[in-house]
Amino acid sequence: MRRSREILTYLVIIIFFIVRYANVDEVEPRRPLPEGAEQHVPPVLIPDDGPLPGNDDRGVTVELDLEVKNGIGTAFAARGDGVFITARHVVDGCGKIYLVKGPRMLEPVASATSETSRDFAVLRAKGMKPKAFELSSESPNRGDDGYMMGFPQGKPADVRATVIGRTEMRSTGRYRMREPVVAWVERERRPTFGGSLGGISGGPVFNAEGYVVGTVVAGAPRRGRVYTTHPRVFEDTGLIADGTGTQRTLIKRENFDENGNAFRANRSIAQVYCEAP
Repeated sequence: MRRSREILTYLVIIIFFIVRYANVDEVEPRRPLPEGAEQHVPPVLIPDDGPLPGNDDRGVTVELDLEVKNGIGTAFAARGDGVFITARHVVDGCGKIYLVKGPRMLEPVASATSETSRDFAVLRAKGMKPKAFELSSESPNRGDDGYMMGFPQGKPADVRATVIGRTEMRSTGRYRMREPVVAWVERERRPTFGGSLGGISGGPVFNAEGYVVGTVVAGAPRRGRVYTTHPRVFEDTGLIADGTGTQRTLIKRENFDENGNAFRANRSIAQVYCEAP
């Protein structure tokens, strides 16, 4: 009897670890998770003084929900006339789309156009016309730092990360596509929080010179990974302008969160709300 109990105990432990870690290489769900224990799990941050991990050469796979649900994401101003950029999966299939204009104030999005081959969408809002950011089609290189800003888990926060290389992201589920993405490792979150980065999807990633060099599309927090669009999408969609009427601020490692707070305050970075049909 005692022997049987010991065997059963070992089986339970083995099953637990199989379930817990079997999908460690899969990208996490990109919608915010409900409040719970996982939200408080410490983030996996790669220290600056350690070796830079190898690239994700095998690519990453993201499984989308088949059914559109209410959700949130991040968008940022690409032109001063109310044009914003976000991720396709944030707004795909939504009945209505809003930008958060202020406390209890929602700005209806007049139109949303999604790319069919990339996780990228363009929004047009008539009542919000903040200063836009300068976009770059030049891809960051391995070892370059970037600063991702938005609303992870629906709250204002910023992430510093470092490029490890380029890879392919495969989306399955509600729609299917393959696209080149830039892979990063997380270095720092401000303020510190655990769990998923869901809610920052669609947010900008800046280089140190203040150019936007991609948009956040996926994350694997248990591996400390973040994935962003290849910045040539900005050129392919005709969004790179001459810089007139745009803002560009040098961003430093010491105070990048101050930049994020300023951009959110002037609504150049805004929260997106998707209302299911």
